[in-house]
Amino acid sequence: MTDGASHAVSSVESRFEARWREALHSCPCLTEETPVPHAHPIVVIGDSLSQGFMSGAIHRPDLSWPALVARALGHHESFRFAPFDGQGGLPLNLEMILQRVSERCGKRIQWWELVPALIHLREILDDIEDHWETGRGTWPLPARGVHHNLSVWGFELGDADSVTEGVCRRHIPKPKDNLLKQIPEWSMYRTARHVLNPGFHAEPSEWSQVRNAIELGCDGGIGSLIVWLGANNALGTVTSLDIKESEDADLDRLPHERKCNLYFPEHFDRLFARVTSRLAQVEAERVFLVTVPHVTIPPVTRGVSPNTGGRDEDGYYEFYTRPWVWDRSFDERRHPNLTGAEAKKIDSYIDRYNETIRAAAGKRSNWHVIDACAMLDSLAFRRSGGLPKYEFPRRLVRALRASEKLSYLVDDDGTVRLDTRFLMVRDENLGSLAKGGLFSLDGIHPTTIGYGLMADLVLRKMKKVGAVGPKKKRLDWDAIVASDTLVGSPPALLANLRDALTFLDKRGQMSRLLEVIGGMAE
Repeated sequence: MTDGASHAVSSVESRFEARWREALHSCPCLTEETPVPHAHPIVVIGDSLSQGFMSGAIHRPDLSWPALVARALGHHESFRFAPFDGQGGLPLNLEMILQRVSERCGKRIQWWELVPALIHLREILDDIEDHWETGRGTWPLPARGVHHNLSVWGFELGDADSVTEGVCRRHIPKPKDNLLKQIPEWSMYRTARHVLNPGFHAEPSEWSQVRNAIELGCDGGIGSLIVWLGANNALGTVTSLDIKESEDADLDRLPHERKCNLYFPEHFDRLFARVTSRLAQVEAERVFLVTVPHVTIPPVTRGVSPNTGGRDEDGYYEFYTRPWVWDRSFDERRHPNLTGAEAKKIDSYIDRYNETIRAAAGKRSNWHVIDACAMLDSLAFRRSGGLPKYEFPRRLVRALRASEKLSYLVDDDGTVRLDTRFLMVRDENLGSLAKGGLFSLDGIHPTTIGYGLMADLVLRKMKKVGAVGPKKKRLDWDAIVASDTLVGSPPALLANLRDALTFLDKRGQMSRLLEVIGGMAE
């Protein structure tokens, strides 16, 4: 099948809807309220936030927000996604690593345990690298058809219609056994191969995310196509703590060829126009565009104000540095950082991206906006002075109260003790959190409960525009809460958060991992 006339569709009423309306007149058992049947009720194009990335790795895509939404809609058995369960996932599962080290060292690595702990860490990293570069992680997946979750961590907006499995395969070099850089090389390209062409077959080898969605649309139609891209067009600024703005040539470069980490709004506009013109070819009843969150809110950076002692009138700190650098030890000459002015600049660019997204959705009657940016803003803890405005779903509150492990996270007045700060465990009670709980250990991506909040946002929007049938569709909050291993059983080392993060960065692994996630390293 080729791109072109065979894939052209009308902007509002697809040929499948037209056939369905014909069926309404010929079959008395059907009514106008009966949902239009589509072979693929939900398809998602996105990056790490949609793939289900947590704590430095894609490991449990079954706990991603698309998978949670599919389960709520009753499509979980047919909803397809690529698994990444070997060695804790790609590229580096920080939760798994800290749990293993905690089992040996408890809540603190004593000085005499440091060398054995580092040797143990190197052995873990060796196994991970071997699995994904030369072992079972390089094998094709059993053929199940095109995936419904087409998200790939690290993808920028322009990658949606340009990066294919074939592109990735041709550019992944022969693996090397690194003694120091023990994170699987070219991890994002390795991930993309399993998502875009899981069986490594010849025909789909040049199918991008958009082309895969077009194929699904032509194979029975898509009910809801959800597109969430753009975060990685700015994320590298906070993972590298440096700003490198885009140039015209970056619009046609592949991921490994680009050096920029912040796109000028004009460049974002041009990419968005290109990608949405191709998305219009997808046979989908509805399209949902998701706004880009402000990347300076997640705890991957830590705001410090050594001179003023606090935030300015807009909620910004003087500097943003690594999460393991405390206020009293911060030195702007020694520690990498972004200034408050640079943080505002990044967020202002993202505001422009979101204006573009809203304008694009406003031009089509069956395109809608899901405002993830507003949700994260309402959750921001430190920027709001510890007074976030977000109201947690009532069913989540009930699930937390009913949980034997996590009932302590809800006060008598219903206040939920989960926030956007870096997760820390109470020193006197290693099974409970002192703070955090919504972001995982890479400081960028949500915990399972955090992904549940995203699923709740998406599901509420789908219900509002009639994308969900008349029967009640609800998230299984009890299962979501029970599946959150990081919040439910956090590694003991997190009682000393700074020591734990410093240990992970002893050989630069944590800093390098953040750069890999942010697209600034292969």
